[in-house]
Amino acid sequence: MTASADDMPRPVEGAAAPDPAGTSAAPGPATAAAGREVNGAGAVVILIYLGLSLQLLQVGIIPLLPAIGTAIGTVPATTSWLVTGSLLSGAVFLAVLSRLADLVGKKTVVIVSLSLVLAGSLIGCFSTGFAGLLLARVLMGAVLPMLALPEAIASDTMAPQRARTTIGAIHTGTGAGISAGLLLGALAATGHASWRSFFVVGAVASAAGLVAVIVGIRDSDERASGGLDITGAVLLAAGLVGVLLAVTEGPTWGWGSPGVLAAALLGVAVLVGWFLQQRVATHPLISVRHLTNPAVRLPYAITFLAALGIYSALSAITRLAQTPKATGAGYGWSPVQVAWYALPQLLGSVLAFFVIRHLVNRGRHVAALAVGTGLLVVSFALYGPLVAHAGATMAALLIDSMGLAITLAVTQIVILRSVPKAESGIAVGLSVVLYAIGNSVGSAIVASFFSAHTVAATDIPSLGAYQLSLLVTGVAALLALGLCVPLARRVRGDAG
Repeated sequence: MTASADDMPRPVEGAAAPDPAGTSAAPGPATAAAGREVNGAGAVVILIYLGLSLQLLQVGIIPLLPAIGTAIGTVPATTSWLVTGSLLSGAVFLAVLSRLADLVGKKTVVIVSLSLVLAGSLIGCFSTGFAGLLLARVLMGAVLPMLALPEAIASDTMAPQRARTTIGAIHTGTGAGISAGLLLGALAATGHASWRSFFVVGAVASAAGLVAVIVGIRDSDERASGGLDITGAVLLAAGLVGVLLAVTEGPTWGWGSPGVLAAALLGVAVLVGWFLQQRVATHPLISVRHLTNPAVRLPYAITFLAALGIYSALSAITRLAQTPKATGAGYGWSPVQVAWYALPQLLGSVLAFFVIRHLVNRGRHVAALAVGTGLLVVSFALYGPLVAHAGATMAALLIDSMGLAITLAVTQIVILRSVPKAESGIAVGLSVVLYAIGNSVGSAIVASFFSAHTVAATDIPSLGAYQLSLLVTGVAALLALGLCVPLARRVRGDAG
């Protein structure tokens, strides 16, 4: 099929040129030189599984936090560190492992990541106190690179069309993982199973993934030159930890508290220092030239804006569903009833796959991004005024999950087309970093509204708090849609 020239981002200097169909970065030595694909249909299934297991382990613990807190005797603010700790460690793992994958091989780093997740899951199975569980969750943060490395492996080792289809399918798998996480959390929270079942499932899932990757995945021969920029990795990790710590703990510590202000200011300052250091480093973590190229920075910005609404679109809505009806701001659902949200989440992700395959296989990358971000805008337009109605939130979640899967998959495809194969790991890894930061900022915004607007004489968020949260995150989705315009102009000008 002939691609539209308007939707073909121009590779940055030094990157592999796109093929005539405007589909993907040109195959490297692992494919073109050998005249065949390194990975085939079996590897596709494994890469999809890795994306699914990521979200299963990220989402599954959230409904269990109250039960875990009761079991180990911690207050909610302390128990929440089982999520925050995993997020912070995940940022560090991303900063180091994504670049290391470009240097020593992506398969090797995936094996290391899954081994850490397996170790954390086993520790969680047997821990009886907060310290042991926190260590378990910190190690399980190594799963976060699974939002980047499977896509990079597909891009590096498969023919362009199979790579595009696989990346879309991986994001369908992550949607299925969210559904599975909701079901796991709901079942474990009913009293018919222990919260430890989450860690048991994590151990089984990571062990299965580890064996599958060792047996069924082959790596590209492409490697980045130079070594690991230790200084750059430390600066990036420290800056991310500072920023994420500030936005995740701001609602609890207070936005004007010394701890939050210090973490935010130091985090931003360190990230600025990292950017300047990368400009002069002999072997930078990632080339600043790629970061400043519109074909990369615009998809990064779209990823961040889309991620802002993740918390309010799922976590906040499931919290609303479990709020008693008597408060006037909830549906009074049980944890098992909340599991019904897994259905629209899964269905939306599956529908997204067909949209991605239809548009991206025709070179319509910007059009696909416009569809994805447009669906996000529509979903928040439904959420806001209709959030008091459970059926409306089910419909909105289907549209939202569809839009999010399209947006995240296509932004990664565009980024992978615009950087050399030797930098695909860190390039996509940074998109995941922005995804995590956006998600954290969105959750902080929601938490602020929740604490400022409550039902009279309670600490339960009012219906207006949900509506304000959805309005703000909906505006972010609208801005993401707006960024498709300069991206389209950019690629149209390059094609001309």
